[in-house]
Amino acid sequence: MQGLLSMPIAAATAFPWLNLVWVMVAIAALLFAVAGIGRWLAATHPDPVVPVRPAAEVSSPNPDVTPEIEAAIAAAVHVVLGASAAVTSVSLQPAQPVSVENLMLTWSLEGRRQIYTSHKVR
Repeated sequence: MQGLLSMPIAAATAFPWLNLVWVMVAIAALLFAVAGIGRWLAATHPDPVVPVRPAAEVSSPNPDVTPEIEAAIAAAVHVVLGASAAVTSVSLQPAQPVSVENLMLTWSLEGRRQIYTSHKVR
């Protein structure tokens, strides 16, 4: 195999740890190249600046939802779904009562999972 990689590896036969150094240098160079390309793409393709609607435009009929909570929800929707998404309403859902049967089912399933994973597979 004649090429660029055969020369440093062949020269490193007297010092085997030198092969590891060459591999680590190659990985570091690859990481720097990927980071450089990513920074160049980020600099040349910036995100479009979209004005965020104020929280006063989004009003909920529920008095428990404060404007700060509405603003936080609107910001989260903007970050996750993008500028084209809009919050039309915010409402609180009543909490569901905790069922004892569901809790017992969860505990029994977890116990069964632990027992099955402790057995040896033959």
